[in-house]
Formats: sequence, structure tokens, C-alpha cells
Amino acid sequence: MNPTYVAGPTHSPAGPPPFDPSRPAVPVSYPIKTLAELESRSYFDSFHFPFNKSSVALRNGRCLADRPRMLVCHDMAGGYTDDKWVQGGSNPEAYAIWHWYLMDVFVYFSHDLVTLPPPCWTNAAHKHGVKVLGTFITEWDEGRVHANKLLATKESARMYAERLTELASALGFDGWLLNMEVKLDVEKIPILTEFVSHLTKTMHALVPGSLVIW
Repeated sequence: MNPTYVAGPTHSPAGPPPFDPSRPAVPVSYPIKTLAELESRSYFDSFHFPFNKSSVALRNGRCLADRPRMLVCHDMAGGYTDDKWVQGGSNPEAYAIWHWYLMDVFVYFSHDLVTLPPPCWTNAAHKHGVKVLGTFITEWDEGRVHANKLLATKESARMYAERLTELASALGFDGWLLNMEVKLDVEKIPILTEFVSHLTKTMHALVPGSLVIW
């Protein structure tokens, strides 16, 4: 009698399935990549959202020293490497910062539309009295599409500004670096000014001592 063989599960050569933030998994930090995600507030429905809240308040108050100040921008291999593992990683050689006492402001940077600082950075910075900023960036052709949608009207600009403020407040970091690297039509400039102004006002109202840097 010949044996019967049952085929096992096949694995796609394309790699793992797409990341679905709504499904339970090992908690990670991740960016927001589209204005649709930002507008919908879908990040707050993510399984990972509660794990990404910082747990350390900013030490030594909210005011920057009245002297020349140092800002350090984290631009490490595109961001979200070893530091994306919210509950800790296994790489003892992971990139780290040891000289917090030299800094006043720390920016977490990636090339995604909305870069949300992993809580390990916010917690470490706050322990040493250093403010932490996320990054909002528009670049390349896709960035120009994002910018035109963002700046369609003053109402849309204010809405997206409020979404950014809500994220910073909910996750416990201290503001935003705005990095607009696209060409804009002249008529968009007053709306851009409204976006920056409204973001600054709403951040200062909701997160006292916050920073918005252009």
C-alpha cells in the first residue's frame, strides 16, 4: 500500500504579510505614512498605540535655558530599527546616546510623512531634561501630493495641525520638526503659514512648553 502525502502549508516567496497595526503582535513603534491615516485617527485604534506612550515626564520643567542651545537630530538608517521594539530588543550593539547632558532638544527623524518617536527615546530624553520632537516631512513627488492635499484650504491645514497636536499629546512628546522639501505654488504659502501657526498655537495650548520648529 502506497503512503499518502498531505501537502503542508506553502510559504509565499514575497515574504511576511503586510503589517496590520490593528492585529495583536509584539508591540512596535511605527510611523504614519499617509494623510488618510492621519486624518482618520486610525493610529489610536492600533493595537500598538498604548505601548507607545512615554512614561517619564520631562525633568526640570518645560522651559529651555536662556543660552545657546543644542538640538540633536536622530537620522539613523531611516529610523525604526532596533528602537522600534517597544519592550526591548536583543541587540547589545543597538545605537544609543550617552551624552544627554549636552543636549536641549532631540528630534526623532525618518523619511515617512509623520515620524512618531519610539517611547524609549522620549523616556530617556525626559529623564535628562531633554525635549523630544517628532518629524512631519514632505519630500519627493509623493510629498508634493501630500503638501497639496494638506494645503488645499485653511480648514484642511488646521485639521491636520490638530491631528499632529493630538498625537504629540497622547504619546507624551514635546513638539514637531516641520521639514517641507517640496515646491509649492505661491497661492499655497498663506495656507502653509496658517498650518504652522495653528500647529504652534494648538501645541502650546495642549502641551505647555512645547516646540514647533520650521
